Amino acid sequence: MSNYLELLKEFIKTDFQLRYKNSYLGLIWIVLKPLALFGVIYTVFSNIMSMDDDYMMSLLLGIMFITFFSEGVMMGLGSLMAKSGIILKIKFPREIVVFSSVTIAFIDFLFNMIVFAIFTIFTPVVITLPSILLFIAAIFSLYFLIMGAALFLSVIFIKLRDIHNLMQVVLQLFFWATPIYYKLEMLPERLQNIILLNPLTRILIAVRHGLITGGDVGVEDFLKLAPISLFCLIFLLFGILFFRNRVTKIAEYF
Repeated sequence: MSNYLELLKEFIKTDFQLRYKNSYLGLIWIVLKPLALFGVIYTVFSNIMSMDDDYMMSLLLGIMFITFFSEGVMMGLGSLMAKSGIILKIKFPREIVVFSSVTIAFIDFLFNMIVFAIFTIFTPVVITLPSILLFIAAIFSLYFLIMGAALFLSVIFIKLRDIHNLMQVVLQLFFWATPIYYKLEMLPERLQNIILLNPLTRILIAVRHGLITGGDVGVEDFLKLAPISLFCLIFLLFGILFFRNRVTKIAEYF
């Protein structure tokens, strides 16, 4: 087990370094991409309708949230193919490869959270201990969801390369089907109910409540999140089972 943990740490360290090795801006790209998207969307919508500080922070947090989801899924999807040389030579649990890729996306998200924390210095938000715990629970749920999706997709991608392009389209649909740049209350009730079927919506609601309007976080907020957290955990378990059942048959497709 200790050897596998060391291998995981080495994968994460190496991949993170290689990702920005030949880039002049390096780690700055981690925060530059979501900030650029935030700037464009905020500029457009601030000229269409009135915006308050809560909207600005909600938009920024939402973009960082969906960036973590999108990058985690896509990095996990291509992880087995990227490590095909090592996989063919060394025997180790293949889940480590997917786990390391998703974890790198999580590290990027943590860097973005530092930027968000800087924004909170200039914009009033309400953060309490219960709200921080709600945020952590929501992010764990999101991580489980991303990891589950990555486990499914990484194996499928080995045999079906078109899944890469298909997932780029699907992730765009998730962006529009998640209340990133709009408030859920702006939509007709029927459409709200449809958007709420998207698990990302309920997780994002908890994330925003935890870091922006957390003054009234109570037990009921954790109870609302619990079914989605359970769904994400079950989805992850199914992803692990699917992955372990199929991963032994992928070598011939590299």
